[in-house]
Amino acid sequence: MNLSEFLNTKKMLCFLTFLCICNFNLKAQLAINYINIDEWVQKNFGGQGIILGNIKHKGNPKAIAGFTSTKNVLKIPNGLIISTGAATDAIGPNNSYNISTDFSYALDHDKDLKTIEKGDLYDLSYIEFDFVSFENSINFNYQFASDEYPEYVGSSFNDIFAFFVSDEKTTTNIAVIPGKNLPVSVNTINNQNDSVLYINNNVFANDISSVSINNKTSNKAINVGKLWYNFKSALKKNKSNYDEYLPDNNLLKSVDEDLYNYLQYDGITQKLSAQTFVEPYKKYHLKIIIADVADNFYDSAVFLEQNSFISKKDSINAKFKNYLAFNTIIDPNLILQGQKLEEILPQKLTFAITDIYFDFDNAGLNKEEIPKLNQIISIYNKVKDYYRIEITGNTDNIGSYEFNYTLSKKRCESVINFLKKNNPEFWIDEIDFNSFTQPKSNNKTEKGRKLNRRVSIEFIKIKKDG
Repeated sequence: MNLSEFLNTKKMLCFLTFLCICNFNLKAQLAINYINIDEWVQKNFGGQGIILGNIKHKGNPKAIAGFTSTKNVLKIPNGLIISTGAATDAIGPNNSYNISTDFSYALDHDKDLKTIEKGDLYDLSYIEFDFVSFENSINFNYQFASDEYPEYVGSSFNDIFAFFVSDEKTTTNIAVIPGKNLPVSVNTINNQNDSVLYINNNVFANDISSVSINNKTSNKAINVGKLWYNFKSALKKNKSNYDEYLPDNNLLKSVDEDLYNYLQYDGITQKLSAQTFVEPYKKYHLKIIIADVADNFYDSAVFLEQNSFISKKDSINAKFKNYLAFNTIIDPNLILQGQKLEEILPQKLTFAITDIYFDFDNAGLNKEEIPKLNQIISIYNKVKDYYRIEITGNTDNIGSYEFNYTLSKKRCESVINFLKKNNPEFWIDEIDFNSFTQPKSNNKTEKGRKLNRRVSIEFIKIKKDG
């Protein structure tokens, strides 16, 4: 090999290497990685004002995976995909009008999903867990995608998913269209309905519904899943049946190039948020579930955004009641284990603000103590269902017992008057006047005596009858 041939060969190798790198980057725009599902959920859904546990999942192991999306292919950069087929089938380009992984054509059952979708269910997958929120509102972000778009919009093949939040009494689906009480599905968000929430990725011009089951056919009369299974098997024997369903050049121009190149599904929603109000420090259950409807073909998937499952304080709820950050004084994991908040609260709440100090031989409130009293009112409003209030007046030991008894009483009255004036509903269960009999510090020094000129306010846990 002469020098010229060597250089040309080297250039060719470099070029091929460059193509490999480009191809690798091309495929990396949507990466799917199989993961330990329980570990992923614990790490990426907990910790932002929420703790969770008792994680379970069901479905084919290939249906749930982690994903990373770059170049804005999805509106969500990374997270968890739950699919009715193989999660890896989500990776583009969109070169198949009917991407399907038929795990089984056996019917699946889920009592919660049946409350919003009456059709037969196939290829069902879900994850579920218990959680406790530190705030009164929870939400997380997601996108729903499907290959049922656009041919089967309005049909019985209405692939569906749901986010069921439940407590001991109720179960509610929070995967609904914003401002409506309609579940997000192929039939509710598409190019015809709520189209502003829909992103089209269809590049197939042929109306393949002409070879589908008549939508008017009763699902009770035939096993739809099995019929589709046999139909696809027959198509496989004749490859030419697939060839007529190729991407259409005109339609290719109408879709986003990145979305087409890297996402297989024919349609996907915009990024949506699932939100609901909850009672802080109460155990709830969340089930995230998806299923094929009426057949087990044409896969659908939901993309859940990593670290978007959060709780926040939201006072717009009509049932909003202010509450304390109880997670600073209890172990909320005990609630996950089945205990109630009132069962694990400490017998006394101890705060640095619960001593109100006075000048020597004086019962008037110091302006420096006013912010502390306002905090007392705020805390009382948050915990009055769990705690009762005890107030004690105290003095130093200068002067007689009788004099200081009267002084401790006047100091209590000053505190009570302020609390009642600023919150007429402030209820005090017990008042004691200690004079100098309950010193907090040594009365032999001025520093110690200064600490004894106080009114102490205690939050004592209410004893429940029985």
